Parts: sequence; structure tokens; C-alpha cells
Amino acid sequence: MKLKHLCLWLMLSMTVSVNGYAKETAFRLSTFIQPSFQQITLKVDPDSPTFSGETTITIDVTKATDTIGFYQKDLNIQQAYLTSGDTRIPLTVTSHDYEIQHGKASQNIAANRYTLHIVFDGNFNTTSDGMYLSKFEGLNYVFTQFEDMYARRAFPSFDEPGFKIPYQVTVISPEKHTVLSNTLVNKRTVKDGWQTVEFNKTKPMPSYLVALAVGELDSYDIPNLSVPGKIYTPKGQAQRTKFAAKHTAGILQKLESYFGSSYPYEKLDFIAVPNFTFGAMENVGLVTFRSSLLLLNDEPRLAEQSSTLNVIAHELAHMWYGNLVTMAWWDDLWLNEAFASWMASKVMMDLYPEQNFKGRLVQEGAFGADASPTVKPVKKVVKSQTDVMDGLGLNYSKGESILQLIESMVGEEAFQKGIQTYMKNNAFSNAQADDLWKVLSTVADFDVPAMMKTYLEQPSYPLVEFAANGVISQSRYHLKGAEVKEQTWIVPLAISYKKNGKISRTNLFLNTAKTTVSELAEADWIFPNENAMGYMRWKVSADQLSALLDDMSVLNTREKKSLLYNTEALFSAGEIELGEMMAVMDALVDDKDPMIGRAVVSTMSEFLYLVDKDNEVLFGQFVAKKLTPWFERLGVEDQPSDSTDTTRLRGAVYGILSRYANTPKVEKTSAELANKYLEDPTSVPRSIATRALRNMSRFSDQDWFAKLRDFYVANTDANIRGTVSRAMIFTDEQKIAKTLDFALSDHVSPANAITNVYVASSGLDDQTMFYAWLDKNFDALSKKMPAYHIASMPEYFSNSCNADNIKLAEKFYANKKANFEGMARSYDIAIDSSKQCLSLKEANQANFNRYLKQATES
Repeated sequence: MKLKHLCLWLMLSMTVSVNGYAKETAFRLSTFIQPSFQQITLKVDPDSPTFSGETTITIDVTKATDTIGFYQKDLNIQQAYLTSGDTRIPLTVTSHDYEIQHGKASQNIAANRYTLHIVFDGNFNTTSDGMYLSKFEGLNYVFTQFEDMYARRAFPSFDEPGFKIPYQVTVISPEKHTVLSNTLVNKRTVKDGWQTVEFNKTKPMPSYLVALAVGELDSYDIPNLSVPGKIYTPKGQAQRTKFAAKHTAGILQKLESYFGSSYPYEKLDFIAVPNFTFGAMENVGLVTFRSSLLLLNDEPRLAEQSSTLNVIAHELAHMWYGNLVTMAWWDDLWLNEAFASWMASKVMMDLYPEQNFKGRLVQEGAFGADASPTVKPVKKVVKSQTDVMDGLGLNYSKGESILQLIESMVGEEAFQKGIQTYMKNNAFSNAQADDLWKVLSTVADFDVPAMMKTYLEQPSYPLVEFAANGVISQSRYHLKGAEVKEQTWIVPLAISYKKNGKISRTNLFLNTAKTTVSELAEADWIFPNENAMGYMRWKVSADQLSALLDDMSVLNTREKKSLLYNTEALFSAGEIELGEMMAVMDALVDDKDPMIGRAVVSTMSEFLYLVDKDNEVLFGQFVAKKLTPWFERLGVEDQPSDSTDTTRLRGAVYGILSRYANTPKVEKTSAELANKYLEDPTSVPRSIATRALRNMSRFSDQDWFAKLRDFYVANTDANIRGTVSRAMIFTDEQKIAKTLDFALSDHVSPANAITNVYVASSGLDDQTMFYAWLDKNFDALSKKMPAYHIASMPEYFSNSCNADNIKLAEKFYANKKANFEGMARSYDIAIDSSKQCLSLKEANQANFNRYLKQATES
């Protein structure tokens, strides 16, 4: 998880008062108090519920004041004072909004350099926020997750990314534990069963990148690194990290080559964390990962390698994007995440072509959320932790898509040159988006800042329409019936078109609501999205679309996928009829490329909101007719010659057939696979195993809840538990209730509880029973889950296409959403999304049912 701006202070007057402390606009610290170095000493025992500590921060007060501001959350401040030489100034600490603390002196604090001393203690939490306790196989561990605003839960600090300073960490813990932090150990002493571990001073970095781990950890060396590096795991797990260790050095070397600079820190350790909210976190020198990503077999299946390699590349890219060069404030978080995602994709394309990252359409992962009327821009006002998390996924997907688009326009070499300059100019410092645009403008022949602002500083994306007379117009894309504010973008168009039997190309920028390109008038067909790099939807006439389908061979795989997804989006927007949509899918369903096959299955899944008890049998017959040829050809077993795309298509085809077209052959296959997996989890690919187990959960008369629960409890392997938990989709309310209760047990980690609850609830069409359970167990669930999951509950649990379920959600959250920071925003998103879905269902249900009947009878 990875998550500059102008100082937003309102002065009480234009003159410096005796108090001299500006009244903040509530969410930022004063800029006239600047930290330059922080020492942190923590006493940490994983077998104790509490910790204690002391910190000293070197600060420069540049304007007279009587108040020193800093951050802390849920700590007990025992003592706070300033020193300068022999002078000691006691501070009385009070808490204010946005977790800002005011240390107030009884005398004037003159402009000078001081040391701020704070003594404190606190309780570990267990929800994987801040510095937290985690239990695994009977042992306790302490890990940290400080991004974005959680360092303040472990120690008082100037917890903003713009305060980028060196840190020196010392940890006191029982002698038996391994103690890790961002740097190498400078000195370790042992006395009376306790060790004191002093780490080297870090290079300048923001507080959210400070990290530590304490516990009985094992390790495995990462070979071929230019700096010391190990992968640390809970006790007894280290040998399972060989795959990740084997590939790390190659990924790092690729990054060093791209940036033209060496890895900037003194060591590189990874940790497999058994209770972790996100996928991974790029802490300087101590990268934390969900244990499922690092604890693999020595040679995992090809398709199961992808996530691990991609996440390692993403986190190591952060060592430059985010760590070496850091955003000044959280409104530019996308600078971290978009660049790391984009760079990871580039590494995957170069080092692991078998994973076919070149075929991925990253923008398709953004378009859904970015079409919502409630969506905010990628670059938005950020005041709190929940503001950072609002629309977090778009920082990755939309940001990466826009970067891919710019690179395709500028050229790879010129773009790389610009990035290297940006890194050199801002190393060990902070930067803003404008700093990047200025650099890229030097290697581009178009106005980079102007174009980027239209995509990143306003929400959503354009729908570009091509009329037969050569008129091109743009409007804001939205789902049918949604009300949105109109906008315009600077839209780069790389257009292929056929006219008078000849295929031609042209490039242009659409920077107004409408323009005319005479050469496109009367074209047989138009395809305006070369290599599917655009961040837009587009529309041509029905005749031009039909003509394009007749010439489908001129499109590459990315373009065919994009055409299919684009057509489905036009249907959802009410721009075309269902028949046009299905004509495109029919033109591609027999394509031999497995990537196209996956796109077809994915598109079928987009219609699941229209599938209910009344038409489920017809839909099953429809998917069986379309996909059985794929199923017969692919089977369910991996073959040595399989590509990653073939493996993934196999899982997708089997998945939708086993859910909606449970023929005797599919049912028999599911039973065989499910039992085989329970006997030996390495014998069946995880993606296939999940679907087979789901089939048994849904259709078998046996007690598969007990089987899956017992198997989950008996196996601590995170990948096995993930496979099993994702399969526990029952239709019987008693089994659903047991599955929900199981999510609250100690067997399910706090970070995974939300997934278990979501999966269990997904088996219900009528969610009355689920909301009754949720109401009864809300306190227990909210105390267990991480803060981000609590805030996001409505989006996880309460998206629905059912009017009665929407009413249940409105009633349930009415007296809760205001009590948890961020939940009200998540509620608004979920309810708006649900009402949009309901509107689409009402508009399209009858036509969809007619289509299914015709398609299955013909």
C-alpha cells in the first residue's frame, strides 16, 4: 500500500503575536516549526499488551510562539518539554482536531533550535494499524503499518510526508526476539534477559516509512544483492520464501538500470506478515508483505507467480517513487502509486514476458469506479486518513493508465530520460505533480501539464462520438440515467479508419467539445484507440461498427479486447442496444487467443446483475452454449504447454460454468477436484480449487461448511486459507450464519475478516438475514477489523441491485455512518452505486430476458 501542496494556514493577524502560533485550518502542522532529526526508543514485548517509549526531535522554531504542534493518536503522553542548552521548557499537551497535539509553554519560545522530548506509553492494537500485535501458530509478533497517518499511533511525530528527516530507532525487547528496523544494527547489548538494539540512522524519509518488527522470526538470504538482504518469516516458515528470494535481485537490477542510479538504501529486507491489511508496504529497507505473497512452493505454478513478482516489482519501484522522491502532501499520493504500478508493469513486460503484461488493459480496472457521479478526482483535497483512502484504487489504475498513455505519445527513451531527470532533481526531497509535468514537458511536443490536469484534477473520462459527417464530439461518460456535471478533456486520439477500401491513420488532440475532421467523413469504419492506450470510451454508428467487425483481423489482441469492453460500456450507458453489444461478443467468442476468451467471459460476468431466480436456468444454458467448446478444449488440468492466459481462461470458463451451468459433467468434475484439493492442496491450481469448492458449497447435499471450516483451521498456510475462505458461498441460511460467525473467531485474522464476511453474505439474494446478523455482531466486527475496513464496510457489504436490500442498507447505516470516520462517504458511494445498478436492471431486464430466450432456442 503506498500511498505537496501549498501551506493552508489562516493567520489570526498579519503580525506576529506573543503567542505566535497560527491557527491551523485544522489538518496541517505549522510550517514555522521544522523538524530535522528524530530519535525514537521503544520498549516492545510481543507477549505484553502495552509498550512504552521516549522520543527526542530536533526542531527549528523560525518564529516566536508559545505552542509546539505535533501528532499522536491513542498514546498516553507522560511528559513533554523543550531543551536548548541548559534551558528546559515544560509543555502542557492538549489534543485537537485531526490528531494534532498542542504542547503549550507558560513562557515565550523564541526563534531558535530546540530538542523536543516526549515520554509516552500505549497499548498495542490487534487490527493491523500502526504498531500492532499479531499471533501466528501460538507465537506473538509485533509489526508496523504506518502509511498513511499511523506512525503517530506508535510514537509522537511530525507525521506528514513533507517533513522528510533522518530517524534513529532503538528497540528494547526480550532477548529471544529478532528485532528489525529500516537500517542495519549499529549496536546490540543484552542485560537481564533484555536486549537493547540500536539501529543506524536512516537517510531522510517521511515518518510513514519508519518500520520495525519484533518476534521469533526466521530468515532466508536474498542472493546476488549489492546490499545485505533477507526475507524474514514467522518461525518455521523461511524455507518457503525461495521463489521470492530467487527473483528479487533481478527485479532490483532492472530498476537500477531504468533509473540510472543504484538502490539508495543500506539494506533490503522483506517480511512475510501473517496479519496484514494491504498487499505490501514499501518501508525503506524493510518491506512488509502479506504472507501469501512470499510463502510459496519453491516453483509455484506459472499463473500463481504473477502476483508475487508484480508486487515485489511494485514495492521496489517505490524505493525511488515515493521513498527517494516523496510527495509533499497526500493529495499527490497518485505520484507514488501510479508510478510504482506503471514501473512494475514495465519490469514484468521485460523480465517475465510469459505473464503477458503487455496484453493487460489497466484502464479497464479504473473505468467502473471513475464513471460514478460520486467519484472524486485522483488529485483531490485531503485532510484526513479517510480522505487519502477515498478512491484509493484510482491512484493505481487510472494513474498508471495515464502514464502509459503519455509514454506512448512521448516515446520510451524520451520518457525514461525525463524520469531520470525528475529523480535526480528531487532525490531525498519532496516533489509535486507540477515538478513532474515540467520535466516531461521538456521531452514532449505537446502541453503535458494541460492534458494531465484534465485527467487528474477532474473526475471521470470522456465519451468521444464520431458522426458520419466527420464531426467529433465529447461528453462525460456515465451510466444510463445517471446525472453528472459535464466536462471536457484534452483527448489524444490515434485513429485508424477505412475509406474507399484503404486503411489510413491520423492523430489529433480533441481539446474542445466538438470539432470536424473532414477526412473521416463517410468512412467505412473508424477505430480511434490505437493499441488500446486511450483513457476514454468511444462511439461510432451501427453501420461503421458492423463494417469494423467484418475487418476484425486488422485489430491486435489489445484492440479486440478494448472493442468488446467499450461496446459493453456503451450498452451500460444506454448508447446502444443489447443486440449490438452481443454482435461484438459473438464475433469474438470463437477467437483462438485465450486473452480474447477471457475478455468474453469477463463481459458475460458484467450481465450478472440481470441474472436472478427467474432467468438463471436460461442464463446457464446461454453460457453453456457459448463456453462449452472452450471447456471441452481446455479441461481443468494444467498442461506443460499452457500459457498464463490459457490457465486463466481455463479458470474463468470453469468458474462461470460451474456456477450457472452445473451440468452432470461439471458437477462430477467439481466433486473430484474439491476432494482432491482437500487431500493435497498442491494437486489443484488455487483458481480451479476455489471454484470447485464453491460448486460443492452451493450444490452438494453434504456438510461442506464443516469440511471447509475444519480444513481452514487445520492449515495455517495463507494461500490455503484464502482458497478455502473464498469458496464458502452457501445458500442455506444456517450455513451462512455459521460462516459469518466463523469470521469473528480467532481462526480468522483481523485483516481477513472482511473478506470472510463478504463471501458469506454473497450467497444471499435477500439480505434480511445478513443485516440481522450484522446488527447483532456489529460491535464485535468493528472492534476486530482495521480502520480502513470499518470505514469501507458499506462498499464491501452493501452494493446491491435489489430495492429491498437497498432499504435494509439505508436503515442499518442510518445511526452508524456518522460514528466512524469515512463510513458516511463509503455509504454514499455504495447507495449511489446500488441505485444506478437498480436503474440499469429496470431498464434492461426485459430485453435481456428476451435475448436469452432467443439465444438458447436458436
